[in-house]
Amino acid sequence: MDRSFFLPDAVHVAPQLLGAILEVDSAEGPVGVRITETEAYMGVGTAGRYDPGSHSKDRKTPRNASMFLEAGHAYVYFSYGMHFALNLVCSPAGTASGVLVRAGQVIDGVELAVARRHAKRPPTEGTG
Repeated sequence: MDRSFFLPDAVHVAPQLLGAILEVDSAEGPVGVRITETEAYMGVGTAGRYDPGSHSKDRKTPRNASMFLEAGHAYVYFSYGMHFALNLVCSPAGTASGVLVRAGQVIDGVELAVARRHAKRPPTEGTG
């Protein structure tokens, strides 16, 4: 998909991502994940469903500046000092709207994905 897919706001994009395959290629090989759970966040500059839980609920800051980039950017942040989270930026630049990828199922490169995990859980746990 190209960046135009992410031009609508997060409320419209999030359900369309369900079942989509996210694939990352690296020197070690590819890992493919089917997206199984998403969450939409609407912040500064959005119309309608403003979300006080959004990173950008009040203003643009160095920590949330990625939310204001061009649609289609992906960024990873460390959440609650425990885990990494992936957000996909939606809406035109300057508008804070994003989709959190909450869960996925590894469908390609399972061995590589397991080797990269910080938590040493069996691959059947948490694959939502």
